[in-house]
Formats: sequence, structure tokens, C-alpha cells
Amino acid sequence: MKNLLLAIAFAAISISTFSQVKVSPGLRMGLNASTVTNHYDSERVLGFNGAMFVNIHLARFYELQPELTYSNQGYKGERFSGIVDPYNPSFSIYEEDINIHYLGMALTNKFFFVPNLGLHFIIGPSLEINVSDNAYYDVTPIDLSLFGGIGYEFPMGLGIEARFKQGIVDVREGYYDYYYDDYNYDGNDYYNGNNKLNSVFQFNVYYKFGM
Repeated sequence: MKNLLLAIAFAAISISTFSQVKVSPGLRMGLNASTVTNHYDSERVLGFNGAMFVNIHLARFYELQPELTYSNQGYKGERFSGIVDPYNPSFSIYEEDINIHYLGMALTNKFFFVPNLGLHFIIGPSLEINVSDNAYYDVTPIDLSLFGGIGYEFPMGLGIEARFKQGIVDVREGYYDYYYDDYNYDGNDYYNGNNKLNSVFQFNVYYKFGM
């Protein structure tokens, strides 16, 4: 009898728990303002980001959201033309937008701290593959990032959010220490911890279907 009562209680708790689980597909799109850290005189450039996701509502205060992502990142920086020698007549410097296109996956964790209010905090990791770029050095094929942010979701499933994504992998494939690259004359830029990391602000609008 005791075992039967425990089984009934466990079943009741399980049904109550899983009845709160809700799965909703969705789409997200927005703008990036990105740059690469520790790069001489670099500026942020605008790009597009988008994602398809599956939102898993596990509790009143928590949602898990796996995402398939696209992100256009990069920076505005200086590029040299001619022989890399400022005393050579053919030498010149001009600004150019460096674009890196990533496809990847993100695991977004959403925490709703106020019941019945759409305000939430976002945190998670992302793993992205470089599918194309126009950088003058070789870019690493894979980038690993951590991101966090804040968002607000309306009852109909429409939401807005702001994220900050920080790369933790140097974007250069190996290291090509050109004599005038980043005005680095002594060759110690890479080894002194001045790694070039993706740094991205993202401003997004998303929609969850089936709300």
C-alpha cells in the first residue's frame, strides 16, 4: 500500500512538472555592431544576424533555447597597399570593412525573474564556423563565444532583446606577424596576450510561434 501511494505521488508530481513544458519554434533577426579587440585603430561595423530556434519552456522562470545562427561580423580597419614600407612611393593606407560570415549553434538560457512579466535575462555559449571572409590574414575556422543580455517578451510571442557576445578564441589562424601589422614592431603582440577577439553587440527582434 505504501509503495502504491509513493507511485501515485511520483506520477502526480511528474504529470504536474511535464504539463508545464511547452515547445515553440521561432525566428530571430537583428543587427550586429561588431569589432575585433586589440586591433590598431579598428572601429565597429554593422552587420546582420539571424537564427532559427526551438524554445523549451521548462518552468515559469526558465526556458532553454537551442539556436541555429548566422552572424555577419568584422571590423573597420586599415589595410596597406603596395610594398609594406612607408618610405616607398607605392605605399598607402586605406580603410576597409572586414567581413566574416559565421554559421553556428547557440544554447540560450532565459531566466524570467518576475512572474507574469516578459522581462528576462539571457546567458549562454555559442560555437560558430567561418564560412567566408575578406580579411588579409587567415581567420580561424571556428569561433567560440560567450554571450549575455536582456530582453522583453510580449504575451503574443513577439520579443526584443539586446545581447553582448564576446569571443574567446583568437580570430587569426596561427599568427602572421607582418612588420607593420597593427604597428607591432617587436613581434610580441601575440605573445603578450593581445589576442584579436570578436566583440559583438546584437540588437534583435524575435517571434515564437504557437503561443
